Amino acid sequence: MHRTVKSFLQTLKFSVGCCRYYFNHNYDMVIALCSQIKPQEFQFTKCLGNSWNNTDSPGHIVPRRFFSCKDLLKSEQENWKVTSARYMDTAERIKKKLEVMYNKYTLSMSSPVIRFGDCVYFEENGCIFRSKADGDEGSVEVLLSTEDLGFHDAIIQRIRISPDQKYMATSIKSSNSEESSCIVTKFENLPMVEYIIPNVFSFEWATNDVLFYTSQKNLVCHKVLLATFANRKHAELVYAEQDPRFFVDIYCTKDRRFLTINSNSKTSSEVWLVDCSNPFNSPILVQQRTKGVIYHVEHRNDELYILTTYGEPAEYKLMKTPVGSYGMENWQLVYTLKEKTKLIDLEMFRDHCVMFLKHYGHLYLNVISLVSHSVQSIKLPAWACAFESEPHPEYNASTCYFQLTSPVQPPKRFAYTLVENHLVEQEAPITINCHTLRLEAKSKDEILVPITVFYNTNSKELHRKPLLVHVYGAYGIDLNMSFKAENLMLIEDGWILAYCHVRGGGELGLSWHKDGCMHNKLKGLHDLKACIMLLHELGFSQPKYTALTGSSAGGVLAGALCNADPDLIRAVVLQAPFLDVLNTMLDTDLPLTIEEQEEWGNPLADEKYMEYIKSYCPYHNIKPQAYPSVLITAYENDQRIPLIGLLRYVHKLRKAERDHARSMNKKGNLIPNIILNVQAGGSHCAPLWEDSLNEKINFFWKVAAVLPFAHKGPLWH
Repeated sequence: MHRTVKSFLQTLKFSVGCCRYYFNHNYDMVIALCSQIKPQEFQFTKCLGNSWNNTDSPGHIVPRRFFSCKDLLKSEQENWKVTSARYMDTAERIKKKLEVMYNKYTLSMSSPVIRFGDCVYFEENGCIFRSKADGDEGSVEVLLSTEDLGFHDAIIQRIRISPDQKYMATSIKSSNSEESSCIVTKFENLPMVEYIIPNVFSFEWATNDVLFYTSQKNLVCHKVLLATFANRKHAELVYAEQDPRFFVDIYCTKDRRFLTINSNSKTSSEVWLVDCSNPFNSPILVQQRTKGVIYHVEHRNDELYILTTYGEPAEYKLMKTPVGSYGMENWQLVYTLKEKTKLIDLEMFRDHCVMFLKHYGHLYLNVISLVSHSVQSIKLPAWACAFESEPHPEYNASTCYFQLTSPVQPPKRFAYTLVENHLVEQEAPITINCHTLRLEAKSKDEILVPITVFYNTNSKELHRKPLLVHVYGAYGIDLNMSFKAENLMLIEDGWILAYCHVRGGGELGLSWHKDGCMHNKLKGLHDLKACIMLLHELGFSQPKYTALTGSSAGGVLAGALCNADPDLIRAVVLQAPFLDVLNTMLDTDLPLTIEEQEEWGNPLADEKYMEYIKSYCPYHNIKPQAYPSVLITAYENDQRIPLIGLLRYVHKLRKAERDHARSMNKKGNLIPNIILNVQAGGSHCAPLWEDSLNEKINFFWKVAAVLPFAHKGPLWH
């Protein structure tokens, strides 16, 4: 739905202490530029009052003194300088090879194009351009430049064009912050910036000159406002959410009949309708929020089409009801997803609804005729692991365009003709020496857990090859299976890549997430252990050549595995990881703690959740034993993962390692590297993580720092 179903599905989990790493406004024009913004001074806020006695060895933290957070940060930065200096030659070699891959595959990808009326809009290098759909290159005009506006090295997140194409609203943010500004540009003889609205998350045009937008503060959105840009410019409050568990965004239906105000928690929704022809009228409630019922609204021919979890089975369904008969007692079933199916996205056209689905690792298109209610199911090529639909497809279009991709395949364009029911491959996939294998591991409770494996078809003795295992397992969000140029480089170097689709994620639908959150979180840990053990049993590497990587909430399962089964892996590489679940969920002063209670439980109100979280929390279960090497990357401006928690984690882990070494009192034991890299600037959801070439280079040589065996491959020489 205008690329918004994906946004809607992810907004339900949006305010995770960790999940916005994956939240990507796919329906918008997103470009991540390598940041050159000067580091801001880090504000230590709550952590200045924290100190503790430390006995770490020289080179880490100086012994026999009390240290503040600032002291610890300074010590870690000095330690990082020493460690990183050892691998500068390796980093330079990796950089040269990765730049070749990056230039060959990533830079050749075209920017998303938005068609609006007889014009197309696109973004390149921080500028937004417009041209006639049928025009030549000479008809291209520049509408906005972030550099000219003083937004240096900024990220363009979203654009919205007014119905008469006289105004454009654009959200721009720094990679050092999660807060965006909305730039309203008026198209006269020359484009002119009319207004800048700070701290905006989502926005839509209701009419030619009335813009609705949500105001974001401390990572949450609770208010909807409207602004007018005609004769009398003003702004007024339209809606205010009172429940801190809910997050508010707005959306415009494909036919532009209604603007919807969507208030979502992790487990329930409430939608209000604004008539675009009368935007100053009070919004109308569709269905009062009901626990366990999530829903999203589209419109066609005086009927609301509702994507919802209402009714049995507890998977997504497409329902409809006449305009005016809004309550769910009037909703009529159109289509139900089958069990263990993940709804990735949905597009509404005039007479068709196109569902993008994943079922046990395979991708499908389900095309529903809204006239006859017949359903066409198309299985997509087996190599595909992820797909993106065209941004802002035209409501009356007869063809649905989308791209297929995988961790080792650049995006390739496909078209599906809605009337002829015909799939056209517009670009052939590249030929690579890589085999894709889908496996299932039997978890502790006999549930089968999917694994997707990639390895070089020319590789011999796979049990001696390095293995990189990916995990996430939270908020119903899938592992990111889109293309990354560095994955091809690893495959060429003989690495095996494994993606473990554990419970808590969304790969097998809503029930897969439910079975891995709250009081079921340990199931995700059991799944991860079963996946790694199966890979080793089948001859894919072995523990001493295995590395585990995770970001954000993926740090919970990765850190828990380090405590429970450290012998399964040799190294762990984490980015902005969530490692102290218990202390975070006990601190309601943090902006997202209350919202997160529906994912992790509420230890303040329920002693059972207190004990359960304590049983798996990575920080609270560190103990003297042999750990794998650990490399953690943190970001100074991360509002979701407090730096003090990562400093405490690293301090405690080093002490446990040291205590274990002393108790063993054996010479020749391998001493793992425990490294914390605190990067100046950056924020938790900064696109730099995935799109910055520098970050990719850093990742590889960090792997070298914690994986001695990595130097055996040609990549490292």
